[in-house]
Amino acid sequence: MSLSSLAKALLLTAALLYAQRAGTNYEEAKVPKYTLPDPLVLQDGHPVRDAKTWFERRRPEILELFRSQVYGRSPGRPRGMSFEHASIDTRALGGIGIRKQVAINFSGTRAGPRMHILIYLPAAAKGRRVPLFLGLNFAGNHAVNPDPGIRLGSVWARGQQRPAAEETRGATASRWPLERILERGYGVATAYYQEIEPDFDGGMRYGVRPLFFKPGETAPSAAGWGAIGAWAWALSRAMDY
Repeated sequence: MSLSSLAKALLLTAALLYAQRAGTNYEEAKVPKYTLPDPLVLQDGHPVRDAKTWFERRRPEILELFRSQVYGRSPGRPRGMSFEHASIDTRALGGIGIRKQVAINFSGTRAGPRMHILIYLPAAAKGRRVPLFLGLNFAGNHAVNPDPGIRLGSVWARGQQRPAAEETRGATASRWPLERILERGYGVATAYYQEIEPDFDGGMRYGVRPLFFKPGETAPSAAGWGAIGAWAWALSRAMDY
């Protein structure tokens, strides 16, 4: 997909959400007429003709649309956030990978919300930097590969948290071809999305968003971030590491 097509698709999402402020409409016939903004035209009407204008002016305008109309406004890196190296194995997956497991303590302590990152790097890289795929998983880190060295954490189901079962190791391995990725010189990093915020009504109180409530608040403001914003925010914290 070209940059122009991708930007138009993203702006369509923002435009439709903006149009539905007064209520939610599920009938296509009731969608009012609209004109999509050109992603390569600034809000003041001037065209984007070079990379400098795109990165310094138009891109920030589009990101602001997403903050104000789609995901809400997310905070930055929390003060006191800390990283804890849980384990490292330089001979993982039969020797082709280096496995690291890192805990991010969002509040700086184990008592607060925390996220465990599972990282595999190609052993053949021998210390060189490598390109890396970063993504959230939906069944727990242990489910991405049957590697017995992966930490068994807790999982959420039907609003309840419970220890992950040994027999669920590698349950979603078909979605994470780690060996193939490593053999081609890439790395992989992943984290369980429900450690960031459990995905059910009321799950917010177990996640990261309450860390940023002001005194007396029990929910984000109307312009605040939603669950999708929280999950994306956590990927940025993985990038901090």
